[in-house]
Amino acid sequence: MSARLASTIGSLRSLFFKILAGLRRAGRFIWRGAVTVVHLLLLVFLTVLVTAWAISTPKDHPYRVLDPDSRDCNMRIGENGNYASPAWNILAAYGNAENEAALKDEAGHWDTRFQCAIQRHEVPVPNADASNRLNPLGYTLAFLEFKEDGEPFELIKDPHQLFTMNELTDRVSYIERSAWKPITQLEALNAHLRSVEKRTHADEFGNAVKHSNYVIVFVHGWRHDASIGDGNVTDLRAYAAHVARYLRDRCVAGESEHCGREVTAVYVGWRGARLNETQLHLPFIALGNTVGALLDGDASHCSNGVLPSDKPLCWKNWINSWGDSLASGVATLTLFDRKPVSEYIAPHALMALRKIEQVLNKQPGTKAKQRDNPNKMIVIGHSLGGNMLATALKDHLIKAVRNHPGDNAYFYPPLGDLVVLINPAAEASKWTDVQRAVWERVAFFEGEGDLMPGHRFFPAHQSPVVISVTSAYSWPPGGIRPADCAIAMHDKLSLLGRDMNSPSEMCERYKQFLQAKKPGEFIFHDETPNPDERACGALRTPFALDQAVEEIDRKKKIGIKSDFATYLAFPLFRGDLRPLGAMIAGAARDWRAACQSFERPANRREQRARSFLQRVGEFVSDLPFQNTDIESSRTIGHLDPPRSSVSLVDTYRMPARQVGTTHEIRSIGWATPNQAPYEQIPADPSLDCPISHDWLTRARKAQTNGTQWESARLAPPLDVDPANPRGGDGHPAVEMTHGFRLAGMLPITRANDPFWNMRAYDDVLMSHGGFMFSSFICAINQFVMDRPTRWPAPSTPAEWQSAPMPREPNRPAADAFKTRGRAR
Repeated sequence: MSARLASTIGSLRSLFFKILAGLRRAGRFIWRGAVTVVHLLLLVFLTVLVTAWAISTPKDHPYRVLDPDSRDCNMRIGENGNYASPAWNILAAYGNAENEAALKDEAGHWDTRFQCAIQRHEVPVPNADASNRLNPLGYTLAFLEFKEDGEPFELIKDPHQLFTMNELTDRVSYIERSAWKPITQLEALNAHLRSVEKRTHADEFGNAVKHSNYVIVFVHGWRHDASIGDGNVTDLRAYAAHVARYLRDRCVAGESEHCGREVTAVYVGWRGARLNETQLHLPFIALGNTVGALLDGDASHCSNGVLPSDKPLCWKNWINSWGDSLASGVATLTLFDRKPVSEYIAPHALMALRKIEQVLNKQPGTKAKQRDNPNKMIVIGHSLGGNMLATALKDHLIKAVRNHPGDNAYFYPPLGDLVVLINPAAEASKWTDVQRAVWERVAFFEGEGDLMPGHRFFPAHQSPVVISVTSAYSWPPGGIRPADCAIAMHDKLSLLGRDMNSPSEMCERYKQFLQAKKPGEFIFHDETPNPDERACGALRTPFALDQAVEEIDRKKKIGIKSDFATYLAFPLFRGDLRPLGAMIAGAARDWRAACQSFERPANRREQRARSFLQRVGEFVSDLPFQNTDIESSRTIGHLDPPRSSVSLVDTYRMPARQVGTTHEIRSIGWATPNQAPYEQIPADPSLDCPISHDWLTRARKAQTNGTQWESARLAPPLDVDPANPRGGDGHPAVEMTHGFRLAGMLPITRANDPFWNMRAYDDVLMSHGGFMFSSFICAINQFVMDRPTRWPAPSTPAEWQSAPMPREPNRPAADAFKTRGRAR
């Protein structure tokens, strides 16, 4: 017994020491692994730190402050009110690329001339001949740059010499302030705008045409500045050329008020780029050009990655994207300090824009007369530029809503004629606080008060005053549900064929199917040999939903290019990992068709991969100590109202949380987006921008109280407007919807609400910086160039206009069924 016990104890002791030795080895392995990971993290951190220091951009350094009256700029105005020197057309020859023009045309001193604070550009008509009488497109480009503390920059004498204090004093040594010469960029810009209004020209009949201003203000965002060659400066020149084209075409079409309008594009610059990412790109560009020349062959057989395409990516562009990925990874850390800078500059930039308003006679005290003001102004903010505008205007908008008298009184724009935020990198609360201010004044549910005045809080002729547009991640809001796929009846509709283009064609196919169907084939269980209109009507929703699902599948195959910077990076910056977790968990589902993703994969390897990604995504989403306040961690355009758990796609209920996105925007008929080359803008027929008077009024008239209006479904043209006898039967350049198509929810705003928070398809707005599609440029400018709503007759001031009181809907009988909690 004792020997057996001793043997057992010896075995246990041996086992204990083996386990202890194993634990020691495991501990050493874990320790070494942890040390290695720490070393790698330190190496990565030091690499990023050194890289950031080595390629950091200079602080408080201006790029475009050369005096417009200097010899290189030559913006002097002659006695006849016109400029003494011709506009520059150099960029049309070099694809709108400043660096290339400066490099290849050294004799023109373009590296210096592009530093001018005011620049006049021209885009000649390509292949012009005697039969082509189109005039070249001209516009002015101006710059407003701010230091990190919000201070402006002074003009300089030449690139290597500042003005002396005596010279600056001499510029303002006049009793009459109107004779002062500008010292800052803002003063130079305002002097230019005033000079425009003094000019006239004679039309073809000899009539004098007075000139006016069309101002496009662009506030750039993260990873950009006003440096020569910056991509956003390039984009703004293209915007200005597009608008000059639209105004020219409208003048030719008989819209005489556009004939004297001169386009001025104002680039608001600040140090949004703390790193010079070009230095990281250069090696990859050189490598990509070399490899691309060897392997790409005909460039038409591959994709450049700009537009959606099912072609493989060109080697050149694929290698170039490596440099962009590296630069993006290093630059991501700068979001932490660039966002506060944009917010600090916000009030300073707003005051500068208010001064431009004053010059254009658009200051708040004259808003009621702005329809008669020939000067137009649209303000655009992208990324952190959108955050800058949202920060600057938020308190003003809340105050304006609270002081708004309602009862069909017009709500005037807070800045210029329209403010547009493109993929704004701003907390959703900067928008939802304004929405809540509106909700405090408007009754939406039975029991809150009289519902009808809510439809008259803003008038029927109200145009949007602030629009936010974001490239959305999921379609529809919240994604596809299994019930949606069941309603889509994909397999059933396939019995009718796959090439149906309209509900009427679908109905004819259904009737033909009933006549020739095989035994056991059916669409509806209760169908009859002779269908009535109810049967065709019952197919409309499945047909529309099936088309939408197929479109989602098509986009997934070529890659949906949504704005990941504001969908993913911004929440990470704010301490919210849930979007990242949802993206990881949904990666496997995105490999499959939208409705097939709910089925169990037949492939075991795919099933394991899906299970693994699902677990990783859930782990990331469940990490503790996250920022769970979605209004502070999500951006303006990525906060969607939650779809009701009891609603189907064709049954509309008010969401439980009535804040967030409000509208949708997409291309017309799923059209492929078009981005025209700069030099082709004057004559490319695909860039035509239709005149769009009255379209918004007609869309609202087509629906009860205007709710869920769609630009694709307009009421018949209105009676001839005496102020616009040429008619109002046009349409916008894109499709817009109040609320969401096939999302099972009612709009969270009234149809006349002036604040539009739009979810965009990637055929209108692609990725974070893909705002250059011609249809989008046209659409946002149509709100300013044209008159989308029909105002009341001018005999009575607009503020006193009061629409007839709509009749209250008939109350149901006491024993009738009632649906409680439904918004109306």
